[in-house]
Amino acid sequence: MRTPAVLVPIVLALAAIILAPRGGAQAQDAREEGPFEIQKCRTIEKPGSYKLVNNLTFTGTTGTCLTITASFVTIDLAGFTITGPGPAFVFPPNGPTGIVAGNDRTGIAVRDGTISGFFRDVDLGSDGSIVEGLRVFGGTAPATSGYAPRGS
Repeated sequence: MRTPAVLVPIVLALAAIILAPRGGAQAQDAREEGPFEIQKCRTIEKPGSYKLVNNLTFTGTTGTCLTITASFVTIDLAGFTITGPGPAFVFPPNGPTGIVAGNDRTGIAVRDGTISGFFRDVDLGSDGSIVEGLRVFGGTAPATSGYAPRGS
């Protein structure tokens, strides 16, 4: 008995679909990974959902507590606080920042917590970012992505 010629292309197409690598699906799922736990100040380099599991304290006079270098990142402060060196500290022209993302990052969301004691509290630097449910205290720099240090 011969297999009809019509079935051969269908069987080959189904085999290709079943055996093909799923790289495209995995890249899409990367946006939905997590939540990853944040236990200390760090750089976030992968898309996904992140959640603080304790208060964070940043003691430097320059730099950033949380630096976001990926797009499509959600940070849930989960009611915790990110604290900088404090408003009494005389900051240099580019004092510390609580959370920063580069201008070319999109899909950034920061939610539900407190940020205090930084020169710049939150600087997401791109359109389409979301900041909601944050209590922010002590920032002395303008809340813009185009901030220029004083005296420049």
